[in-house]
Amino acid sequence: MTAARGNRSNLAVLSLIVAAAAGLLTAVITTTVSQLSSRDYQQRRLLTTNNNDAASPPDYNKEIDPPIEEESLIAMQFSANPYAGRDKIEMIKSGEAKLASLRLSPDSLSGATGPPGSTSYTGVYGIFCVFDDQLNKEDPAIYPTVDHMMQTSNHCIEKRYTLPLDVVVEAVASHDRRSIRNDNDRLKKLPLSGMLFHQGFSGAGLIANALTTFGDTVVISEHAAIRDALNACDYLHNRFNSNDCSSLKHQKLVKDVISLLSRSSDSSIEHMFLKLDSASSAYIPLMRAIYPDSKWTFDYRKAEHVLAKSTEPKRSTCALKKRQPSSVMAFQALEHNVDLEELSTHEICALHLSTLVDVASREHESTGTGMLISYEDDLLQEDALIGTILPYLGLQKEIDANPSLARARVEEVLSKKANLRGIHSKDVDSQWDVGTEEHVHVSEEVRAASQLFML
Repeated sequence: MTAARGNRSNLAVLSLIVAAAAGLLTAVITTTVSQLSSRDYQQRRLLTTNNNDAASPPDYNKEIDPPIEEESLIAMQFSANPYAGRDKIEMIKSGEAKLASLRLSPDSLSGATGPPGSTSYTGVYGIFCVFDDQLNKEDPAIYPTVDHMMQTSNHCIEKRYTLPLDVVVEAVASHDRRSIRNDNDRLKKLPLSGMLFHQGFSGAGLIANALTTFGDTVVISEHAAIRDALNACDYLHNRFNSNDCSSLKHQKLVKDVISLLSRSSDSSIEHMFLKLDSASSAYIPLMRAIYPDSKWTFDYRKAEHVLAKSTEPKRSTCALKKRQPSSVMAFQALEHNVDLEELSTHEICALHLSTLVDVASREHESTGTGMLISYEDDLLQEDALIGTILPYLGLQKEIDANPSLARARVEEVLSKKANLRGIHSKDVDSQWDVGTEEHVHVSEEVRAASQLFML
């Protein structure tokens, strides 16, 4: 009897403990769900317009604080945001905040959304931040790409803004139209004077750096947002296994991105040039369809040399093409009857580089446009830049205005190697002779892969 009474007592205590624990867990879950629901509601409010008040635009500038009362240790490691409280859209309109990159969702360019023939994309977000995009005018060898310039900005590193791109594009267009009507000071839109395509490690950087020496030019070099826009359909296919990508919406996305980047507050600038990243050469036909009047060049190099350079440690980004091939590279693989998954790194890179040359050559031959530039046979020749390449890109008038000064500036820039390893290498000796071809080690793997796909 006593033992039974003791067991019942223990069971009662245990039941109380279990009930208390269950109640505590329920409270925690309820609180967490409530916090998450509240935050989700706030985020949705930021991206939707109040249907009951059409005059009230979504408040993109309202900051959503994390559900904590004290500043976290992680937050304490970041600097204060000097632009906190500022209107993000207004910062973009004025040109203070600039486009850095894009983020896409699975149905961003779906042809199934919107009416037939619609060019309106959805679910594309622009990443914006504040940085000096004219640093390459000071020293293009130190800041050879947009990414190198963004590395100098704490705002780009820590405080980027994410906004729906279509909302931004419409707001900027409306702002610019009002500025024209009111004859206010405004950012001018630059024409796209030229596009620099290349295999990589083949001299396009030398041309881009030479272009920056002219006072009326701006060079946008390897901008991530342009890359993201150009490869959008291939990205959606590779990432989400989707073939639903409207060509009309794709073209609109590319045009919107370049339109945002073409705005300049410098009245002296007359020419805008784009140096694309090497992989974007797969999209030469797309860029030519959108900008048929723009000059374009394609730089290439000896097959074994460009493959050797492209597969050096920390440089072999072409190896990523095994899982993320462009549609033209995938077609090339079918023509060669090879499975990308079975190819080595050198073979993948060789097929990728071969694809870029094929795309450029076909476009050049079929349209009679463009200039194909051999690194060894053309670019390294004396006066090739001043005498042939720069005039082709539309700068003959600028050269003729002061030939000796133009030549001196170009030669000074070309005497420095581009600092592709980052802005912290300023103290490294970067002097070199542009007319001297460097020695490139060609391994047996490089030789075999180049013979398989590039010869």
